[in-house]
Amino acid sequence: MQITGIDSEKCTQCGACINECAPSVIVKVSDNSNPKGTIVKYEDPYDSCSRCGHCLAVCPTQAITYIGADKCFEADMLKKPQDIPYSTIIELIRARRSIRQYKDKPVPKEEIEAVLEAMRYAPSASNEQNRKYIVLTDPEQIRTFSNKITSVIEFTYKLVSNKIISNVFLWGNIRKLVKDPGFLHSMERLVTKAKDGKDPIFFDAPCVIVLHSPVYGNMAGCDSGIALTHGMLAAQARGLGTCWIGMAQETVQRIKKIGKWLGIPKGRQVWGVMILGYPKVKFLRAPPRNSLNVEWK
Repeated sequence: MQITGIDSEKCTQCGACINECAPSVIVKVSDNSNPKGTIVKYEDPYDSCSRCGHCLAVCPTQAITYIGADKCFEADMLKKPQDIPYSTIIELIRARRSIRQYKDKPVPKEEIEAVLEAMRYAPSASNEQNRKYIVLTDPEQIRTFSNKITSVIEFTYKLVSNKIISNVFLWGNIRKLVKDPGFLHSMERLVTKAKDGKDPIFFDAPCVIVLHSPVYGNMAGCDSGIALTHGMLAAQARGLGTCWIGMAQETVQRIKKIGKWLGIPKGRQVWGVMILGYPKVKFLRAPPRNSLNVEWK
């Protein structure tokens, strides 16, 4: 989206857009041709505008002009946010579970698009909006993706299980980790499941969504987490289950060949891998969580 200016005929010079504009690229200047002696102008010689669209959202007369984007979202909930009870929101949040059992049922494209639409409106640092998504729904592609990950894990397991390699070439926290019996058991269990023909990575989910973006500061991972959370809650509201697959994310980040197979361009990083499908399991209650550790000052 690109702001192109202010429609002086519609503008009442109320100052709402000026007060809301963080980079201060909307200003009031003198203009003798206007009966008020001033006009509101959009001036951005240094391209400081983040395209957040807040000026569009607060203008009472829709005087801000722009190109390259769809129409603004009009809804009563923006004017009366309290109309959506907190109890409904917290119930949706608490009901969401990480699903690892899925029905053998494909997810219609319109349902996937509805989840992606929720991710579209997730906020991002400086309004970067530079996330891209790869959606896999072909069972063969998903199985190949899973096999590539399990192959890496199997190779890693063979290395760390070798006492000479783990004692000589590994050090610090890595050596401590690979000597943990629980860690080795988890890797062995995963490899065994893969050899038995099971999918220990994506759990036979009918849809896998991969999120990638450029690396920008320390915010790319945070922004991606917000986007995927939006998608997970949207999926929950539509009767779909999700699970964030950190093992797939970590492997693709480290093994560039898998990223190349997925079609991830150079300069971009995978920040999240999420599976999507119809849950086979029915949860009867949400498990408890630890109390918050809050320090009030």
